[in-house]
Amino acid sequence: MHDPVRFRLAGAKGPVGLDGPLICYDNLAEAEAAVRAGAYGNLVAGAIPFDTELAGSSLYLGWRNDARTRSAARPGTHPEFRCDIEFNDAAIANYLRLIDDALTQLRAPGTDLEKIVISRCERYFYDGVVDPHALFERFAELYPNARSYFVEHLDHPGVYTMGASPELFLAKSGATITMTPLAGTVLRDTRLPDSEDKERARAILFDDKYLAEHRHLVDFMVKGLAAFCPDLDYPGDPELVKAPGVWHLGTPITARLIDPETPVTDLVAALHPSPAVCGVPQALSRRMIADYEPARAYYGGLVGWLDSTGDCEFHMALRGLELDSHRSDLTLRAGGGVLSRSRIDDEFAETSAKLATMRRVLGIP
Repeated sequence: MHDPVRFRLAGAKGPVGLDGPLICYDNLAEAEAAVRAGAYGNLVAGAIPFDTELAGSSLYLGWRNDARTRSAARPGTHPEFRCDIEFNDAAIANYLRLIDDALTQLRAPGTDLEKIVISRCERYFYDGVVDPHALFERFAELYPNARSYFVEHLDHPGVYTMGASPELFLAKSGATITMTPLAGTVLRDTRLPDSEDKERARAILFDDKYLAEHRHLVDFMVKGLAAFCPDLDYPGDPELVKAPGVWHLGTPITARLIDPETPVTDLVAALHPSPAVCGVPQALSRRMIADYEPARAYYGGLVGWLDSTGDCEFHMALRGLELDSHRSDLTLRAGGGVLSRSRIDDEFAETSAKLATMRRVLGIP
């Protein structure tokens, strides 16, 4: 007898599945201690929220079974998704106001704020039944080069977070740490051949504004790792990373831990939330986001797994949606980093391009 499938990963690295019965945890440290103790299960998998002070994790301890990555599809319909016009109009108005407020503070003399990530939501209704696993398969089919993820919420069964992440937050294999933080984004121009569009993106992104934004992120990650890793290897200049609808600046980082037994919990605490989803300085940005935005829950959080040997793979919970099967709605969310030189129209266009990758999954033009 299997538990319902509550966690799945798919993509170029291959599938990751979890078999039960499952033990549930809302705290990463407790979940890691349990799997490392080896009394039950060999894999903890699930989602960690953007702000662990405001929300709990959805983590499940069981047995890794990558062969069991599909669940039987439930009978359902193929609904049309209807835009929640009132909600979406209010969300856009609020987002534009927040961008304007953030720019005022970013440009104020003597400000401490250097960057803040602001997001906005879109909501859609549907009639009938949506099979969450079929929706996840759609993400995996459309974006095979991303890391597609699926997690059922621990505190609200029947609510699911899923998407196709472009960003590896942290992987640990023995003493080796790898990550590819992304910051600095420009929209893709689908009218151009890929090679020409890449050169166009390079000309835009290798600019002081975008390079400064990316440097904030790399400096934060390197500083966070320095206490655990004496040797870090990363290029001096970022590279272009292609993602659905956009190009990013990315920097691959490799490091070696002083102590291979370093808890994943300690690494996550030192690095999350990063400037890719929060801001600089972290504490100020975190407070402003909590005051500005509807609760993020798992948007901008982490999704992935850690095992009984201490290895792990976590990705940013981005380019995704939340499916609430009780309310029969889906909420999409996207954001971008705002600096003093940012323009409101550019920021809005960036979030629109990111939202479009999720609308495509729903069949919305």
